[in-house]
Amino acid sequence: MISKKEISELADLCKLSPDDIGREDFLESLEEVINLFDKIKDVGVEGVEPTYQVNDYKEPLTDDIVKESLPQEEVLKNTEEEKYGYFKILKVVD
Repeated sequence: MISKKEISELADLCKLSPDDIGREDFLESLEEVINLFDKIKDVGVEGVEPTYQVNDYKEPLTDDIVKESLPQEEVLKNTEEEKYGYFKILKVVD
């Protein structure tokens, strides 16, 4: 069984509110996922070679074509904010 402290830490990582983690269906779903991982741990994989690719398809390489890009001023004219000659964007990671 997962502890309340672990649930709180997981919820914090997932950016969930306390209301979300208090719901019974959330806790049931979390338990199901943990049980699935426990089943996966029990699968015997001794002597099984790791799989890195499931088919033999290789993406064909294309030649790089160097061409002139847009001037920096023209690219930045449609942005709301720029800083040091680059787009300024919102911080999305704590």
